[in-house]
Amino acid sequence: MLQTAETHPNLLISSKLRPFPAVALRLMSLIQQEEISLLELGQVLETDAALSVMVLRAANSPLFASAEIKSIPLALIVLGVDRVSLLTLTAAVLQTLPGSMRRDYLQAWWRHNLATALLTKHLAPCDLVAEYSYMCGLVHSVGQLLLLEAFPARYETLLAEAPTAPVTLLELEQATFGVDHCELGAGLLRKWNVPHEMQDVAAYYRHPEKALGRTAWVVNAACLVADHIGFPVSSGPCCPMENLPALAEATLQDEKLCLEIAEKVEAIESSLTR
Repeated sequence: MLQTAETHPNLLISSKLRPFPAVALRLMSLIQQEEISLLELGQVLETDAALSVMVLRAANSPLFASAEIKSIPLALIVLGVDRVSLLTLTAAVLQTLPGSMRRDYLQAWWRHNLATALLTKHLAPCDLVAEYSYMCGLVHSVGQLLLLEAFPARYETLLAEAPTAPVTLLELEQATFGVDHCELGAGLLRKWNVPHEMQDVAAYYRHPEKALGRTAWVVNAACLVADHIGFPVSSGPCCPMENLPALAEATLQDEKLCLEIAEKVEAIESSLTR
């Protein structure tokens, strides 16, 4: 059964995280269809002006376009549905982040999750929907935001101590706060009404053997790789190489891929937040 944070509702209620944009939820419904109408997709995206502006800003970065893109329909034609969908979903998650949280915490979390999303999309088997794999990586540790928001100093210390502690991060969180970030993340994503697969990953990416789907295994490896290539949430040491799962170890041996992921994180972050 999926873990939830229903025994700790106050953290969910008091959080300043904004609701997940309705446009992004509609987009996730559309991308499940075998044939997507560019006209319908463009009309859906254009109903959220702020989101459209963020997507167009990113679309006009050197990472994606060589010519100026002035509208969502043109972005769909030039960049394609896949790229525009990923940009929209990335911008949607960015919209939910609270402005009240310390910027260094927020940036470290965001960069880690963006790297994890890019790695998850690359590593996921071809029979999994790319956009869902990406989104699972992008929100896998969203529960950490609730702990960083509610207990900034205590949680920062806990994150720094976790890699050398005799117990796991989730056990430390349970002992300190009475709840762990996986429970909180699953509860928040259910509150946002995102697809169940994303809730499943948030609940079990630390223990993918408990997950209902395969994506949790990929996110687990991608998360560990993100730490090793320079995108950890905290300044503590990374998981030792000898303890990494085979997929993570093999990915780290691909130096070209790791460099490409790091460059994409920098480019996407810059294009969406400048």
